[in-house]
Amino acid sequence: MFGPLPLLHRIVVGAISLCFGIVAGMYIAHATPLPIAIGGGALAGGLLGLVAAYVLVHSPNAQARPVRVTRRR
Repeated sequence: MFGPLPLLHRIVVGAISLCFGIVAGMYIAHATPLPIAIGGGALAGGLLGLVAAYVLVHSPNAQARPVRVTRRR
């Protein structure tokens, strides 16, 4: 997890992760002898890329309640 990122950076990290997952799935499926495995490998790689993107940009403390801060003058 990288921490709280701006929206544009989260989108870029998610897109890169998704593309890398699709290409990695296609490459792994290409090494198998099945001719139709490339499409399935791309689908599986894309799903794993989405999961990786979620893990990279998800903040575990997003569900935490905000802390009240008191300030004395």
